[in-house]
Amino acid sequence: AATYLLGMEEGRVVTSARLIPTSEPHMVSEVFPHMCERTGVPRRPDWAEWTRTFVVPDKRATGLRGTLTQLCCAVMEYALDEGLSAVGGVQETYFMPHHGALKWHAEPLGMAREENGEWYIVAYIDVNEAALASVRKILGINHPLIVRRGVQRAFLRWPAHLEVAG
Repeated sequence: AATYLLGMEEGRVVTSARLIPTSEPHMVSEVFPHMCERTGVPRRPDWAEWTRTFVVPDKRATGLRGTLTQLCCAVMEYALDEGLSAVGGVQETYFMPHHGALKWHAEPLGMAREENGEWYIVAYIDVNEAALASVRKILGINHPLIVRRGVQRAFLRWPAHLEVAG
């Protein structure tokens, strides 16, 4: 059920993200449910757990106009295109100020906790046009970053009894 977004530059992968519907088993439900004491574990087909965020070392820039923010923009574009209402999951707490700088609303589902010397929190970001507009403004762009290639399945997969015949 995973969808991978890859950031490519001159044929080289420079960044990536993985999205999984929270209605499927995901890291929060299987490994970190204890970190959702405020709201419980999310299990919604229109919420995506966002994991495996990576930026190659030579593309890790300080400031808001770097590769990480471009990846965030692409994730928000994809999430809007696919009809998602939230993306997030377990993340290092240092991402929370980045979300705030993007003017994104990230809702913690519980308290931050230390695991193996690092601080983590489970939080989900609202997916909406304002969030996309904000990150595009920061990047100084007004066009999509996503380029879709090959056969793709819709992210939202409803049970057969809920599907609309077309």
